[in-house]
Amino acid sequence: MTFQIINDIKYLHGVEVEVDTIPEEVIEERLSTLTIEINNKKQTVSTLLEQRDEVIVHAYKHGFSAIRLGNLIGLTRQRIYEVINKHESKREEE
Repeated sequence: MTFQIINDIKYLHGVEVEVDTIPEEVIEERLSTLTIEINNKKQTVSTLLEQRDEVIVHAYKHGFSAIRLGNLIGLTRQRIYEVINKHESKREEE
């Protein structure tokens, strides 16, 4: 998170915190800035989820039960099996 104060105006991710103070001539720029930030965060989340899934599969192969894994990360046993099955399907396609 990038927080700045410039000339007594607070910015979060390059956009004024007080939305009502955004000058009309820079609204498009601010929307573009926010869209870029959103896309960057989505990519980060996607990468983290992929990494988590790989660790789930690795842990399962090393004796962790689906129940234990689910309890550790807040997923259902069914979702753990979906991750494992998806990974196995990917391996078979390669």
